[in-house]
Amino acid sequence: MKFILLIIFPTLITGQRMATSYGQHLHSDFDDQAKIERSLQDCSGQGTTWGPGIAPPPTGCEGSGGPGGGGGGGTSGQSTSTECAVTSGTCSTDGSTNSGAIREVTYSSTTGKFTGTITTNQCNDHERIIQGGGSAPGNNAVSCIQQTVPKVTGSTASAIPTLGTAALTISGGVNIYSAFEAGFNDCAVDGMPCACDGASCAAGMDVGACEAHLHHSCTSEVSVGMFMDSCGGHADPYHIHTDPICNYETDTATGHSTLLGVSLDGYGIYGKFETLNKRPCDLDVCHGHVGSVPASSTYGTTSSSVYHYHVSDYAGYPFTWTLGCYGNPTTPVDLATCESLYDGCGSSGTTDTIYTAKYPDGKVVKLWCPCFEVPVFEGCDGYEDSDGDGVDDNSDSGDAASDTADGAGAGTRIKVGVLAGVAGVAVGVGLM
Repeated sequence: MKFILLIIFPTLITGQRMATSYGQHLHSDFDDQAKIERSLQDCSGQGTTWGPGIAPPPTGCEGSGGPGGGGGGGTSGQSTSTECAVTSGTCSTDGSTNSGAIREVTYSSTTGKFTGTITTNQCNDHERIIQGGGSAPGNNAVSCIQQTVPKVTGSTASAIPTLGTAALTISGGVNIYSAFEAGFNDCAVDGMPCACDGASCAAGMDVGACEAHLHHSCTSEVSVGMFMDSCGGHADPYHIHTDPICNYETDTATGHSTLLGVSLDGYGIYGKFETLNKRPCDLDVCHGHVGSVPASSTYGTTSSSVYHYHVSDYAGYPFTWTLGCYGNPTTPVDLATCESLYDGCGSSGTTDTIYTAKYPDGKVVKLWCPCFEVPVFEGCDGYEDSDGDGVDDNSDSGDAASDTADGAGAGTRIKVGVLAGVAGVAVGVGLM
């Protein structure tokens, strides 16, 4: 079945204002647009002439795409388009510039794959609310592109881009990136959070770890306007690093989370739940499994048992991740297989140290390694929570951190508070 659909979504959806809680209420004076103007070197070669596995960044580019920035990356299978309802100007912070993705795709109920194109102007599709409240400052220019799916083909597991688009939301065509930042180089970028205050995030650091580190380590007030907004995204271009909490709700008939997005390997990405308020017990390291998905007349999907992804909690960090890798629909991907896809996961990978209220003496974290074993959730075989902290007693946090460096390991308790709502999830920081 082939359909061409232009959906106009209202900007106000229940739960969109649910801001991520960071354990402390910080204020920002980022209403002054000039405070977030950035002066960068020419960093346009990221992903082609420099970047992970290619070459070190040019001087001044180490911080490009840091908190509040996309950091380039890009993706193949993309081309410019004039089909978007709005093709020029600046994306509005209230989400009204994004009138919905144009989907020209077919869905296979046999394989679970989408095939075709998704066209989007790459604007946010919900109102952007910063941590602590208030509209997010600044936004990116409208840029209408058409993305071909699947971009990634083959029957074996493969790496997602560590920077750049790994998936798109199904409703608005918003970019979904990996969990990594391209780095925040202290003092390199004017207006960055606590620039020149002696705190920075290395390229390849997990977004949640980076933000917790900056909240704790900046010697002056943190400028949260460039951090993740209440929908888990920031600009430029607007993209989501985490659980797209403003884009899904539980299917009322089955309890299965509805379709959130389409990975660039063609498979669907769904919310946290497999049944009503219960998370799947058999996700592989890519965050995928074979299971039943609900039908959707809006997106042309049928109810069938197919390979698909779920966003999944990562007990070591405060954010929900989307993909660890592009999966294998016939063979579940284990940790060793996933780690073999990324240089950052191997012995030659690099690390950095974060400092938070929880880890005032520092915690060593791996960079550029998105692989971890999904924690055992309540209701799954083997789950034990004797201390009631919401984390399996025997679960290694799998937090991409050096267990020998900080004493973490099996049995580590890293509490992540979760408040589940119909259309939103607020996640409390475990690293603060």
